[in-house]
Amino acid sequence: DTGGSAYLIHVAHAAQAIAAGKCDVALITLAGRPRTEGGSGVGVGARLVTAATPDAAWEMPYSPVTVNMYALAAARHMHEYGTTAEQLAWIKVAASRHAQHNPHAMLRDVVTVEEVLASPLISDPLHKLDCCVVSDGGGALVVVRPEIARRLQRPVVRVLGAGETIKGQLGGAVDLTWSGAAVSGPAAFAEAGVKPADIQYASIYDSFTITVLMQLEDLGFCAKGQGGRFVADGNLISGVGKLPFNTDGGGLCNNHPANRGGITKVIEAVRQLRGEAHPKVQVPDCRLALAQGTGGLLGSR
Repeated sequence: DTGGSAYLIHVAHAAQAIAAGKCDVALITLAGRPRTEGGSGVGVGARLVTAATPDAAWEMPYSPVTVNMYALAAARHMHEYGTTAEQLAWIKVAASRHAQHNPHAMLRDVVTVEEVLASPLISDPLHKLDCCVVSDGGGALVVVRPEIARRLQRPVVRVLGAGETIKGQLGGAVDLTWSGAAVSGPAAFAEAGVKPADIQYASIYDSFTITVLMQLEDLGFCAKGQGGRFVADGNLISGVGKLPFNTDGGGLCNNHPANRGGITKVIEAVRQLRGEAHPKVQVPDCRLALAQGTGGLLGSR
């Protein structure tokens, strides 16, 4: 369990096992009940949610609170690059514009930048609407050999490339303004033989708005420090901006079953590539999509 990146890594490992001849069909599945069990990402709930991740033994004794850790990353990014709360709010706005078309989304009301900024301040500089929902949920994916996929009478979605890394604290050289996507992204692009400008749709892990902004920079969709400008003015809204993201509403509006939200990122990317997303958010002739996840807590990386 690597948190929000776990189920994307599972897809890569399944593809590698199939390519190595170790199996023909791989099932990736999850079920999480954080809402029923009272896990909110704050206090004891946060410690229980992250207890299975490899880094928990080194972080949990200090009782970090999830939202505070991400707020640290957001505050540092603002200090270093002048990123604003208004720019972060645009990420929530885009998610809400997509969630309105998803009957299963927890939050279907479209919000404005002003409404995000007017929501309660949870941990400076993050407001309530900068934070993901907490939901119960489940999901499943099947990864199969190409010859099996061709017999399934469904549009075939191929895994072209994947990358993974561990950032950690780099021997004390802690820099909270970037994530492991700066390493895993270029590796995935190189394996797939594509570049960020080729991507037509992106599923980006969205535990908080700052999580999205940092990953977009690290993946190369814009330069480091330019994420605020990149996400502003609806650039992530399908049919409006140049990089539609999380067209099911994502973790910010649709669902987020504990730190397992990564599986929904793959599922929505597959829907887009098959032309099966909601017509209001479907990317025309979508042929190349990216799914990205990040695990652990940005504030300790």
